[in-house]
Amino acid sequence: MDNSAAIPSESGADQVPDPVKDAEAAVAALADSFLEWITADIDKAKQALAAAQGKPGDNQPELREIFGVVHNVKGQGGSFGYDLLTKIGGSMCDYLRSETASASDKQLKVVAAHFAAMDFVLEKNIQGIGGDVGTQLIGKIQQLVSNIPAPE
Repeated sequence: MDNSAAIPSESGADQVPDPVKDAEAAVAALADSFLEWITADIDKAKQALAAAQGKPGDNQPELREIFGVVHNVKGQGGSFGYDLLTKIGGSMCDYLRSETASASDKQLKVVAAHFAAMDFVLEKNIQGIGGDVGTQLIGKIQQLVSNIPAPE
């Protein structure tokens, strides 16, 4: 005798939407493409840096473009587990905070160092804050920032 018809099915419970699980699944799906589009965004900002390097002291529009892209990188990094990328992006945003400033050659080298650190994080796929390597990267960037004041 088959009693399976008399036992209530729990499959209906599996079909109830779970907003938290849905959000986690959406983030996981985006994480797969995160490295591709974050690299493309950083490349776009590096192009603006190259343009800014061609006109030191008169590169305010390029700095604004860099700031906009890096501000997005800063916001997105932590969402996908790249907290070190967020920290580096935050440092660059703080450095480029002035909306009316242009940067000198030395200041542009500080911006380039931030990009080099971001590239390293992405190339080595350093997630989280990066342990000792992350501490060293942030320390070097902080040293540059303290030695070469931000554009004003």
